[in-house]
Formats: sequence, structure tokens, C-alpha cells
Amino acid sequence: MTNIQQVIAEMIPSSLDDIVRLNRDQVQIGLATLDELTTLEGAIEPGPTLNTIDEWRVVAIRQLGAPPMLSLLGHVVGTSIVRMTSEIAVLDVARGLCRTRNSLYRLGFPGTGEPPREDIICVCAVLHQWGFGKTIGAPEFFY
Repeated sequence: MTNIQQVIAEMIPSSLDDIVRLNRDQVQIGLATLDELTTLEGAIEPGPTLNTIDEWRVVAIRQLGAPPMLSLLGHVVGTSIVRMTSEIAVLDVARGLCRTRNSLYRLGFPGTGEPPREDIICVCAVLHQWGFGKTIGAPEFFY
């Protein structure tokens, strides 16, 4: 591996946990736990959806002393777009729906395990858009 390839490989986080490179004693990022997912469960009335999200996962941003912020991460069906939503208000897996503060999404097929690198890069970019990335030392990627 050349030096440039090695630098690039080290720059791209290998997991959600690897996104946090500063203030790790205050913030953690990972897949939502079963207990965290349970807090989102609820019934959602079907309605017009913004997008269908495939390979979806729920990402938890955990700050010391605060409830976790849970967001949907996945691939917008019919595009090459990776999307991370605002905070989830209600998740209705039985009906295949997810409501955030402002939008309703249809859930396609779920992803398993750690998200792929392109999804992790999306999380980094979104954290910087939200003004939070620099505080945790997230690598800077912008869409």
C-alpha cells in the first residue's frame, strides 16, 4: 500500500464508533440497541412518504447525560443517495414506516451489522452539516 492509500484508509472511519475521534468520553456513535429501538415503537398512520429507504439502520448518537438521538440511515430507493434523517419520532416496523420531525419514510429492507463505508462517510458529512462534527473530531466529508 502506498503512503497516500494508507493516509486515505486511516482517514475514512472503519465503523460508526470510529467517527468519534475527540471527546470520546462525552460522545459515542453506534447502532441503536434493542432498548433504544423500543423507545421509538409506535403506530404510524400510512400517508405520503418522502422516500423509501433500503439497507436501513438506526444510528444512535449518545451524549453523556442526555437521551440518545436516533436517526435512520440508509439508501434512497431508485437513486445512489445515502440519507441520514433527522431524529426519529416514531418507528413502525410492522407497517414499514418511520416518522421523523418533518417527514414520513417507507422502510425497505433492513441492513445488517455495521453500515458500509459510504454510509459512514454520509454520517460524517451530516454531523458537520449539523455543526457537531468538529466537536467530536469527525473526518470532514461534504456532499
